[in-house]
Amino acid sequence: MKLTHAADYSTRVITPSASDTIPKSEILIASVPTGIIIDGAVFEAALRWHDYTLLFLTDDVPFEDTLNIYLLDAALSIVDWARMYFMYSTGIFSNLDLTQKNTVRFCFFAEKTWVLKLFPEKIFALPLISDPIGVSRPLKFFRMFQLDSNPLPQISQTVALGSA
Repeated sequence: MKLTHAADYSTRVITPSASDTIPKSEILIASVPTGIIIDGAVFEAALRWHDYTLLFLTDDVPFEDTLNIYLLDAALSIVDWARMYFMYSTGIFSNLDLTQKNTVRFCFFAEKTWVLKLFPEKIFALPLISDPIGVSRPLKFFRMFQLDSNPLPQISQTVALGSA
């Protein structure tokens, strides 16, 4: 099933970013508070897929930003989540691409395109070794989505210099 934007979802910050705390936000649906609190300060995107909602939130910490990805079921329970973080790296969530079925492509850390593949049911995964460097998850043996990264295509210096 193709992913679509979930325009009725948003968040509001409950605990802002600070040097010693992770920011927390409450999920809102049609501007109505749900009571569900998740990590993250800046709402980046909400996507619908089957009966699930995929949320992307960043922490709003310059030079050490974190991307939190949540997959929620129809009852707003978190069925899977991941956190992307590289120390001293600036993350900018951009280039959201929903053109492939069950797949989300986006950029977050420089020079990489991230690919999030959704699965209709849980799949087996080995904790700590099933995800790329910079991705952390709870220690569980099952996943509903997989993250992978590909380097962005590089423009050769010859082409860049020839067009200058």
